[in-house]
Amino acid sequence: MSFTIRTQGDVLKFALPLYDYLSQNGHVEEANALVKVVDSCYPQDAQALDAHRRAFKKIRETVHDLPSRYLLALDDALGMLSE
Repeated sequence: MSFTIRTQGDVLKFALPLYDYLSQNGHVEEANALVKVVDSCYPQDAQALDAHRRAFKKIRETVHDLPSRYLLALDDALGMLSE
């Protein structure tokens, strides 16, 4: 299964399977940080996307054993969020 990241909505949807992977594979701290971002209520979409960008960036920097499909989707999401 691969993840397609073409829209900001895809970025937000990717957070759930990424959380599942992290929580099931011993990355509890990163999973908890991501769930806090997803569960937060932001008054504007831009704030939510910025929070996802920060969480994804931290995951990219600290989790070194992501499977390639997660890594590619994470890089695509970060690319979209930095535009």
